[in-house]
Amino acid sequence: MQRKDLRRLGIGLAAMSIVLAGCGDDGDSDTSAGLEGDPIKIGVAISETGPLASSVESAVGAARAWARQTNEDGGLGGRPVEIVIEDTKGEAGAAQAAVRSLVEDDGVVALVLADAVAEGSVAEYIAGQDIPVIGAGGYAPSVWNGTPNFFAVSPNSATVITSLVTAAAAADAQNFSSAVCAESATCASDASQVFEPSTQASGLSYSGYVTVNATQSSYTAECLGFQEQDADFIALLLSVDTNVRVMQDCVAQGYEGVFGTSSSSFNPVEYSAISGMRMVGTLNGFPWWADDPQVERYRSALEEYESDTNPASTSGTTMWSSLELFKKAIGDDTADISRESVLASYYALQDETLDGLLPSPVTFSEGQPSPSVDCFWQYDYTAGDENPTLLAPSGESGNGAEGDLATACLDSAGADS
Repeated sequence: MQRKDLRRLGIGLAAMSIVLAGCGDDGDSDTSAGLEGDPIKIGVAISETGPLASSVESAVGAARAWARQTNEDGGLGGRPVEIVIEDTKGEAGAAQAAVRSLVEDDGVVALVLADAVAEGSVAEYIAGQDIPVIGAGGYAPSVWNGTPNFFAVSPNSATVITSLVTAAAAADAQNFSSAVCAESATCASDASQVFEPSTQASGLSYSGYVTVNATQSSYTAECLGFQEQDADFIALLLSVDTNVRVMQDCVAQGYEGVFGTSSSSFNPVEYSAISGMRMVGTLNGFPWWADDPQVERYRSALEEYESDTNPASTSGTTMWSSLELFKKAIGDDTADISRESVLASYYALQDETLDGLLPSPVTFSEGQPSPSVDCFWQYDYTAGDENPTLLAPSGESGNGAEGDLATACLDSAGADS
């Protein structure tokens, strides 16, 4: 995928709750033609609007495209699939209403949850329901690795944040600092609990963190503070929109070090215009530019069915891999599919990697929380590059894949292995 193509794709997601049938209700051809039976519904509770919406906006288009391509290919066991989307708005009240609406829809057999701000407010309610949460990019360990019916397929916040220290070491940084979001209380607490011990273990100097708000008019003071600290690596735990403004202000103030972002906060389409910016970081979802047939299928689906969706975001790739794992788990026997049968199918998975689309093998045990996913993809990106460069793991690949899909992992001390 060329950069000019990525720019042409742009970002055009509607900020509202919508119900999206795989057959296409937007005037396109009916991709569910020839399929029989009631649709298999997957509920998606996602922050389409709210403070961190820019970090997950590609996920909606990815879900749409996956449903339409799946129906084009014969559906799930011959039945059409339907994606039902509710906006959680990054707010506890809205998230609770959105999730309850999906849970109370008897046709919804599984949930996808993508709201790092509000996910904790719905975890207890979901835990009391016999419904599987199958992805996409989970954040809080207490939710995704502490609740039995949540199936984690990507790194939680602790791994994501620790992986930025790994990225700093890969960039030969010496002095590590960070900017964290003011919108979520867990941002600051995670930074304070993870960065200091991780940088110490990696031999880096840690200058602490500053809290920034997405509504600030300028980040000049924070940028000058980073330079006074001689920071040569700034980890950004912010939304994409806020990252852009922070990096623009810091580069304008003469900052020449490296920025670090991870997961869905890495968006090279948005960051490409920041001349002089270099970034090294990690991804919780597969790299969308990889030269792999499965990744090409993802890109092609977006181009054909959701051409306004930006493919260059792990919010899209984690959504895609989560739905692909759902397809793999349930197989073709969907005549009597239910929430209970979906749960059973996930417990039957053993060391599944989707041939490299997942960062590490997943195995789930009935009644037990999901194991932590401690692997990720590493990248190096300079504004103006056609594509990021993937950094190979220093040890064995965490998911067994080679080349572009090979992952690095944290060992027990939190270092890349």
